[in-house]
Amino acid sequence: MGSGRHGAARPPIGVLIHKDRVDFSIYGLQAVVALVIMITTGPASLAFWLCFVLLFAGVVLFFRRIDRLAREELAGDDLL
Repeated sequence: MGSGRHGAARPPIGVLIHKDRVDFSIYGLQAVVALVIMITTGPASLAFWLCFVLLFAGVVLFFRRIDRLAREELAGDDLL
C-alpha cells in the first residue's frame, strides 16, 4: 500500500485561531466596519455594495487562512 496519512484529522478551529490571533482579529474588525457601513448607508448606496464585496472577500480570506494553518499544523506533525 502507499504511504501517507489518509483521513488525518485536522486540528480544531479554535486552536488555529488562537495560534494567529492578530490576523483573525483584523478579519473580525474588517467585518464589523463593513457591517456598520452597510447598515448606515443602505442598499441604495455604492458604499453598501463595496462593503458587501469587502465582507465576502474577508470571509474567503478567513477560511483560506484556516486551511493554510491546518495544513502547516499537519505538515509539522509529519516531520516528527
